[in-house]
Amino acid sequence: MADRDLVVAESPVGMLVGVALAKGARRLEKSVAMVSAGEDDAIHQVRVSCRRLRSDLKLFRKLLAGDWAPELRADLAALAQACGEARDLEVIAALVRENATSEDNEEHVDTILTTLTLGLDRAAARSAEVVLGETTKDLLTTIESVAAAPDLKPNADRPCGEVLPELLQSATAKFAQEAGKLKPWTPDDDWHEVRLLAKRVRYAADTTAAVLGEGAKATATQAATYQELLGQHQDHCAAADALTGMAADAAAQDDPELSFTLGRLTERHRAARKPLREQFLTLYHRP
Repeated sequence: MADRDLVVAESPVGMLVGVALAKGARRLEKSVAMVSAGEDDAIHQVRVSCRRLRSDLKLFRKLLAGDWAPELRADLAALAQACGEARDLEVIAALVRENATSEDNEEHVDTILTTLTLGLDRAAARSAEVVLGETTKDLLTTIESVAAAPDLKPNADRPCGEVLPELLQSATAKFAQEAGKLKPWTPDDDWHEVRLLAKRVRYAADTTAAVLGEGAKATATQAATYQELLGQHQDHCAAADALTGMAADAAAQDDPELSFTLGRLTERHRAARKPLREQFLTLYHRP
């Protein structure tokens, strides 16, 4: 590890900006190499790498000068989106396989899984084409260049020990504000938004932990627990939505029996939301 990675409380916070971006570039480069090698979970790791970089850019946004950061966040969002469909279909297929029971028509379940798997294969091929394309290579070059000398505002000269607690507190306060509004009957989209905020807190705590120490590590661990629960909730929501669409297609093709099986599976995933919501609310409001 280079000396410039040894950020301490007295270091200017701008130094951590460069370090975080350089680490993010290495993480993204590694995940792209995984896609090139055809490794399992590679597309998902590209998506995660993009999200972590975007989270760091958002965390440090008040320190960044010029227009480069919004443009970079937009490019990273586009790459993550290109990987989204494949990951979503992979999760949905796994959930359907896990939640199907002996009461379900086996032939129908096989048909559903085949449809999802074919969609996954096509989506994965499209994702890999984007990830391994010239645009992604250019994006990596840009991130590495920016990390070496990011354009920063004068307040980036302030020491990490002063700035980082403020930045982490801002992220946790936003999460707490929205999480505190959640009720068992709150719409799915609001639960999903809180999940994204929990992820942002986790990434912010991970980035600042080298300077802030055990407190930030504890925050990251807690946020990861929230994120896991809310992630399971979102997976069931996504599965229910996808199966609802498939049920409509089956009905349009005059296949009421397949539509019925899809409807049963859909309701099973919708029902799975309740215990996850209760578990989150109990954990979040625990004294």
